[in-house]
Amino acid sequence: MIEKQCKLFTARVHRMCFDQDFIHTSIAKNISTWDKKTKELISSCVVPPNDNLNKGALLCADENNIYFNSIYFFHVMDKKTNEIIYQKQFGTDNSSDFDLGTILADGNHIYFPMRNNGLVVVDKHDYEYVRYLNKDKGSIWALDQDENMIYFGGVDKNIYAFDKSTLSAAAVFTGHKGNIHYIYSFMGYIVSVSADNSIIVWDKRSGRILHRIKNAGCSLGRAIMTDKYLVCAAKNKIKIWDTTNWNLIAEVAAIGTLFFDDGFIYLADRNVSRVEMYTIEDIVTDKLKDRS
Repeated sequence: MIEKQCKLFTARVHRMCFDQDFIHTSIAKNISTWDKKTKELISSCVVPPNDNLNKGALLCADENNIYFNSIYFFHVMDKKTNEIIYQKQFGTDNSSDFDLGTILADGNHIYFPMRNNGLVVVDKHDYEYVRYLNKDKGSIWALDQDENMIYFGGVDKNIYAFDKSTLSAAAVFTGHKGNIHYIYSFMGYIVSVSADNSIIVWDKRSGRILHRIKNAGCSLGRAIMTDKYLVCAAKNKIKIWDTTNWNLIAEVAAIGTLFFDDGFIYLADRNVSRVEMYTIEDIVTDKLKDRS
């Protein structure tokens, strides 16, 4: 198992994001940056006092900035100075807030959901230039991206692929019977988690359903995929399926929300001062030991 004696592992964390060298976390009104190798705290700052941020900000990062949402405000923070270099209010009440989904950035845009307003797209080169995708299709709860596409879904039960270079619709993935709560992009696949209690693995190119796990027990959780495993975390459990035969090979107790970076699973719960870190093999091997 991985040594867990560094400070990150005793922190309270609501959301995490990763770049090449750092881990960025949020809790309540604080955003912290940690060294990815040592897990030591590098810096911490308090977000502007512009709304009642109790859980923590939704955040992502690129080489220069951290982009984050409080309940109604979008912010851009310089990574080197922790200075807020831009902020803008979008929402005004719980019918137009940001307390859902996640936030992503690529070379040209920042993407985030706004309740009842589809997907907000902010131009990195001009933060005042804002567009909306699928504004008429209700709230977006889940999004992810690859090199060419942004994928998102929500209350209308479909997943949409938009070309990031043109922001034009490219494909629709139809098959869930409940709200889409989480999306994960992996190579040629999309993994989606829905309120219908299923996990679906899709072929990106054709939109075809490759595999559906019914009664997955992950309706409000998160799922990720590797070349060997499908992993979901929800309701204080981690479940792991073997993608060669879709057999459930591990089911173990776990805390909090799942985050995944560079082969490592991180588990965090904003109400508990603990972050856990594993490889999938750690979990599978330990579970198999329990069976022997």
